[in-house]
Amino acid sequence: MAKDLEINIAEADLVFFDTETTGFDLKKEIIEIGLVKAKAKTFEVIEECDIKIKPERLEDADQDSLGIVGYDPEEWARDGVDLKTGLEKFLSYTDGVILVGHNIAFDWMHVRKALEQCGLSPNYYYKGLDTFSLGWQKLAGKPELSHVSLLELTKYFGLEQGRAHRAIDDARTTYKVFLKLLKEPENRTF
Repeated sequence: MAKDLEINIAEADLVFFDTETTGFDLKKEIIEIGLVKAKAKTFEVIEECDIKIKPERLEDADQDSLGIVGYDPEEWARDGVDLKTGLEKFLSYTDGVILVGHNIAFDWMHVRKALEQCGLSPNYYYKGLDTFSLGWQKLAGKPELSHVSLLELTKYFGLEQGRAHRAIDDARTTYKVFLKLLKEPENRTF
């Protein structure tokens, strides 16, 4: 916990990230992590990474979730790594950063559980930023945004989304949406 107190949040880089899993509950596995690392203050992209993780219990996977993600056994066999290796790679990008996600709680909890499972510890700031919350605060009440989903925000801002539900594309989209939301005026309807 002492490391958390040493992070200067004004100087901390941001890592926009997304996970894809074999289902919604925490018993399901992470099979992909995408991240876009951006410089503090300027938000200039420093680097990107897409990590495919080979599932250990594919028989427990929700088949609809695998279809949505576009899981391809050949692609994961070729490009995938085991969970611990994937998480170590993730942590190599996250030392001292602030994580940013869309509906960050889902991704955060899956990563946290996986880290504990592998005997690894978070190295990022213990608080994160959420584009869902920011979008709700800035845009609530707009008729075209009934759920403030990443897809709705992408359309609202006229952005390219890439392949929805692929971790790297959703991380890139979250980054672009975040930049747009920062420029949005405050919502005064509350």
